Amino acid sequence: MPRPKEFNPDDAVEKAMQVFWHKGYESTSMEDLLGAMDLNRGSLYDTFGDKRQLFLKVVDRYCTTVVGSKFALLDQPGPALPALRGFIHGMLEGALADPQRRGCLIANTVMELGPHEKEIAGTLRQTLKMLEDAFFRVLDRAKQQGELNSQKDSRALARFLTTMMQGTIVMIKSGAAAETVRQTTETALSILD
Repeated sequence: MPRPKEFNPDDAVEKAMQVFWHKGYESTSMEDLLGAMDLNRGSLYDTFGDKRQLFLKVVDRYCTTVVGSKFALLDQPGPALPALRGFIHGMLEGALADPQRRGCLIANTVMELGPHEKEIAGTLRQTLKMLEDAFFRVLDRAKQQGELNSQKDSRALARFLTTMMQGTIVMIKSGAAAETVRQTTETALSILD
């Protein structure tokens, strides 16, 4: 009979997520993970597999808890465009408020691993598609409610906003001034007027 785990696997994945988010995949060592997760090698390997398998669990957790949970803000009843603007401003202000300027784990990982890690790149494409689809739904709702010109292409706008969000988060990670980020965001959002 296996011994019960003496740690909470969800807490361990959360701790690993913080390390990967701060350091990136390649720069994170097993020692970094073991120290942050307060585990020995055997427990880590028995529960999560190797570093790559743990990272896939981290990406899944990030997509579910950090990104996915915020999508609900776009589905709130009421005016659609203020909800969309609030969502974008909230995400970017949150990234600006991070003293470590970690950026977005999705964007960071796409740039680091996307070209040579097809499975991880596929997962990240799905997450970016979820963001695009969430934008599409709120833009379509804005059209139905008369907030957005019916001639505007909701899918093209959703792709544009997804690209703008990821690009702006890369600017934040690179150390761009908050005012520059805010000005870029407002210029991009003016496409909705």
